[in-house]
Amino acid sequence: MTLNHVQERLIDELMVYANIKYPEVGIRTITESPDNPRHVWVIVSGIDWDDEDISMDFMEYLSLKQEDVLVEYGYPISLMPVSMPEYNK
Repeated sequence: MTLNHVQERLIDELMVYANIKYPEVGIRTITESPDNPRHVWVIVSGIDWDDEDISMDFMEYLSLKQEDVLVEYGYPISLMPVSMPEYNK
């Protein structure tokens, strides 16, 4: 997936924000959403997807920041702690 410099900067900002509360989080890969090719998914490691409390807390923590990115810049970007074989490389 090709990103422009604004998308790259916004992903960096989201990662800095995520690492404030979750310093163990790192980027595994960046891809597009299966439902919307404009929606950037940043697949992250460091969050145990099987632990519902932690994964929900992570998603809630990032939701307002991700919404700000969408509203202010028009880019749907989500940090996804998904547990899918194709992303666990």
